[in-house]
Amino acid sequence: MSLKPVIRSLTDSLDGVPIHVSQLAELLRKHGRKQETNRDGVTDIDTFGHDVTTHGGNTKTTLWDPDTNRPIGEHGRITEIPEKTPRGDNATAIGHLGDDGDHGGHLGAHRFFSDTPDTGIVPQAANLNLGAWKTMENEWGDWVSKGHYVDYEIDVYPPGAVRPDSFEVSYTVTDPTTGLERTKMVSFDNVSGQTFDRVPSSAM
Repeated sequence: MSLKPVIRSLTDSLDGVPIHVSQLAELLRKHGRKQETNRDGVTDIDTFGHDVTTHGGNTKTTLWDPDTNRPIGEHGRITEIPEKTPRGDNATAIGHLGDDGDHGGHLGAHRFFSDTPDTGIVPQAANLNLGAWKTMENEWGDWVSKGHYVDYEIDVYPPGAVRPDSFEVSYTVTDPTTGLERTKMVSFDNVSGQTFDRVPSSAM
């Protein structure tokens, strides 16, 4: 029995709901399209690529759409600030896939993970990459420098897009000594003028 009617009904009902749920709708639509082209009788054929990047004590996993080779999302843990390494990945070339002036933005910063596979880099508005996004990364680095660790999750919208329209980020800072956690969620449109209200280093 095909799941297409069920998926179509579910995705139609999900339209217009908050962005985290609408991402689910888009993934289900892709599932339905893959079913239509499937000829071997398999009804559950969704597979998403994933790349694991480890640098020092930091590890991240990037999920990507095999139809576009572009990211769906990424999650990782940052526990240390590794020694700086030269850049050798394709960030500049990935930036050229987007709008004029875009940078190749690492979902998980080069400073934490060193070189990243292409699937973990997106065309990102230069002002976002060097502005609000970098401010967020600076906060993460300050937390880690003070002995905490940071768990983060980044969702890309639309999932698998060559140039994302927006990003949803959630992260949790943990003090390993006390177990105290603080969690923050933030969204960025992939345009200039985005802001990020960071925790000052003096308040950590």
